[in-house]
Amino acid sequence: MKPRIKIPKLEFYITNVCNLTCDHCNRFNNLNFKGWQAWDDYAEIYSAWAELIDIEHIVILGGEPLLNPTIIDWVRGLSKIWPGYHQILTNGTRLNNVKGLYDVICQNNTWLGMSIHNVDEIEILFNEVEKFLKGPITKLIGKEGNKYGADFSFKDKNNVEIPMWIQNEFTKSALIHQPDGKLTLHSSDPSTAHDHCAIAKAKSYHFIRGKLYKCGPVALFPELDSQFGLDITQEDRDLIHQYRPLTIDNFDEYHSDFFKNLDNPIPQCKFCPGKNDFSKIFPLIKIKA
Repeated sequence: MKPRIKIPKLEFYITNVCNLTCDHCNRFNNLNFKGWQAWDDYAEIYSAWAELIDIEHIVILGGEPLLNPTIIDWVRGLSKIWPGYHQILTNGTRLNNVKGLYDVICQNNTWLGMSIHNVDEIEILFNEVEKFLKGPITKLIGKEGNKYGADFSFKDKNNVEIPMWIQNEFTKSALIHQPDGKLTLHSSDPSTAHDHCAIAKAKSYHFIRGKLYKCGPVALFPELDSQFGLDITQEDRDLIHQYRPLTIDNFDEYHSDFFKNLDNPIPQCKFCPGKNDFSKIFPLIKIKA
């Protein structure tokens, strides 16, 4: 048996759906973006992947992952296939709306990381965390002593921990809202866009529907176009469909080239901004999800 390829971090994107509309969301979840993945539909595929790769740090995200009706199955399933200390990245608004979430975290060595997108809601989120955890609860304020550079963290008697980061500024996403209401994408120099890309710098490789992508945007462009009808040329439309993810079926003949070039620019980088412009995303508008 060949040794498995070790990957430090992989992000499992399990839903387009989010209940917040953050401007410049880099996975376009501020739109009414539909679609989520049921764990049972992909369990066998990820079991096959486990024979090929070893993942040190798994992050489950979306959209808002706690809106995926099968989130409990995702936590259990991934923990069984790749035992380790895994993370769910959430906006925190649904902590107390997912039956069995606390128990599955305790049982599967998983932790919740929370992004605070609206600083005016910090106390509301603190209350949600304290309601979710089991006392006594330890609270740390400030980055000193906190794991992962978090701004706040909570830990309870069962060592369930929730680090929290203030993230109320985003860089511009690939998506451009035109005055006529149509949606289009950037046309940047791919190398320049890649050099400035926060996703590339973070090595945010994405598993989506059992396929491995360099990043979330390149995986989602075709689906974005399908749902919203992007105002782009046919040449660009062809290009968003030309990216080749790594799959179980093409692994043997493609994985060497895929991993060798994983951190290099790709032609689809042209659709992202050519520089980092940070924008406040406050205030947020809640939407039904």
